[in-house]
Amino acid sequence: MRVFFISLITLFVIIFIYFFNQSYQYSLEAKTFYELGEYEKAYQLAKKAYELEPYNRMAFTILTQSEIAKEWKNYIEESKNYFKKIEEISNKKVITKKDKIRVKMMLEIIIEKYKLLKNSKLIDKKLKQEAYTQYKKGEKLYEEVFLKWFR
Repeated sequence: MRVFFISLITLFVIIFIYFFNQSYQYSLEAKTFYELGEYEKAYQLAKKAYELEPYNRMAFTILTQSEIAKEWKNYIEESKNYFKKIEEISNKKVITKKDKIRVKMMLEIIIEKYKLLKNSKLIDKKLKQEAYTQYKKGEKLYEEVFLKWFR
């Protein structure tokens, strides 16, 4: 019976800490946004939580992981923008040497930035897969285009 009461008191203390401590409230909210793929909001909330309570491990983890996830997401968006620019260049009637060099540089950026992304087991698999798809697309296009253009 004594163990039951100690367990019950411990549970109430944990609930009290989580629901009445602003840092842990921010952490829980940040975790929700992280799970929804809203990494910027998750980052901002986790940062607030961590600043309020540096020993809040959940806040630190979400802060770190959302920062990494933002890098992956930014890579994907940047790659898509580069591919749009490359498509615009490839649709020109005349492709100049300057255009070819721009395309080459954009593709090299796509390929090299992927290699520099920090990896984590907590990053969403779909996010990783989409980034990998962009990387492979860039790698394939690089090989196809520059074998043809620079022969």
